[in-house]
Amino acid sequence: MEIEIESRKDNKLLQREEVRFTLRYEGKTPGRHKVRKQLKDLLGKNVIILEYLKPVYGASEARGYARAYSSEKRAREVEPLHIVKRNLSGSPEPQEEPAQEPAPAETEKQAEEAPEGGQ
Repeated sequence: MEIEIESRKDNKLLQREEVRFTLRYEGKTPGRHKVRKQLKDLLGKNVIILEYLKPVYGASEARGYARAYSSEKRAREVEPLHIVKRNLSGSPEPQEEPAQEPAPAETEKQAEEAPEGGQ
């Protein structure tokens, strides 16, 4: 697997680097994880968000677009939720929500609906 960088753009406002690249490979298209790992080594950034990887019909290559961040926190602040879920291991930042128990009225309804005495 070989990655050729076509263009690099430093986006100072969003504190990231935007990269368009061509990926050459043999056999089947490599997984997103392998591509992110190689881009991480190539670019020297901590977090790589792979926006898309599109195989070229009839050739053993794909074109892609990725964004590189120096911190995961910044990537989570900027990127849409579905992109974060797709690219970063685990789920997006866990949000603490109190466990809600069913309201008393709901439990009473369920008790009334259940048949008594097994008949």
